[in-house]
Amino acid sequence: MTLPPPDQADLFLARITDSHRRLLDDLDAEPLDPAAPTALPGWTVGHLLTHLARNADATSRMAVAAAIGATTEKYVGGGDGRAAEIERGAGRDWVDLVADVEVTAVACDLALAALPDEVWAGEVSTPQESYPAMRLLVSRWREVEVHRLDLGGSHNSGQWPGDFVRTFLPDELAQLPSRAPGVEVPEGLRDHEVLAWLLGRGGEGLPELPAWG
Repeated sequence: MTLPPPDQADLFLARITDSHRRLLDDLDAEPLDPAAPTALPGWTVGHLLTHLARNADATSRMAVAAAIGATTEKYVGGGDGRAAEIERGAGRDWVDLVADVEVTAVACDLALAALPDEVWAGEVSTPQESYPAMRLLVSRWREVEVHRLDLGGSHNSGQWPGDFVRTFLPDELAQLPSRAPGVEVPEGLRDHEVLAWLLGRGGEGLPELPAWG
């Protein structure tokens, strides 16, 4: 998506903190079976919550690396390491999973908030690529809000914050003609339902789209 300017870092930091809070409130209010399947093929609730925790760690790691001008892998061991950590953590019980999500979310909030403003005007670097630091904030916010839907239960796109829909919907709509030529947005959907469909989280009976990445 089109990244926001660095002077909006505080706004996105607040959005991430709010999304973390609401995710944790959801988990406290609605315990789930860690072994239950999610909307993501092959992933249980345990896989998804472990992923959210490890993604928080990765976001913190990349932000600190950017602050000191270091290059580092987002996930320890790269893609294979990411997959292995998720698999190792998926079988834990509900209490341990939620504690992991909470501790890493709070640590992520603190790590991001501690960075000086100039970091957000710079870049972060892995051995494979460099990209604007603001992408860390956009990506973490999206990760938390999208995966709340994947948990199932009572979670639905109507719970997304309005500013989340307003931020991501325009770019996703702009990509639709090249992503799925000839496919039009179904009539009668609310904006949050359109975004859910574009992100591969739509309801039954909607046009199929290529996998969203």
